[in-house]
Amino acid sequence: MRRIGSNIRKKHSDERSHRLTKNIIVYSDAEAPKNDYPRRIVSPSRPTTCCTDANRISVGSVREVEGFKFCYKICQGCGHAVKYFFPATESTSDAVKQYRSRQKYLVQ
Repeated sequence: MRRIGSNIRKKHSDERSHRLTKNIIVYSDAEAPKNDYPRRIVSPSRPTTCCTDANRISVGSVREVEGFKFCYKICQGCGHAVKYFFPATESTSDAVKQYRSRQKYLVQ
């Protein structure tokens, strides 16, 4: 059953790419590590020695918000999760250009 008016406000992919995303990682030592992507990821609060780039696996697809691409990575050993941001490449996004100009200003 569809709600009345549910088809009125269609979301364009352009609008979706600029919305903020909430952090789905919950850091807790009381709960066991659990991957319930895309709703929630329960992770230990601190990484251990097994948390290396080689030991982490990507979970889900790569997402882009305001020109910044990221994905979630989980350690296969202990379950520690991080939101991994890919290094910025040439982009025409205004947000990326403003961020880079602010960083250059802060360095000077």
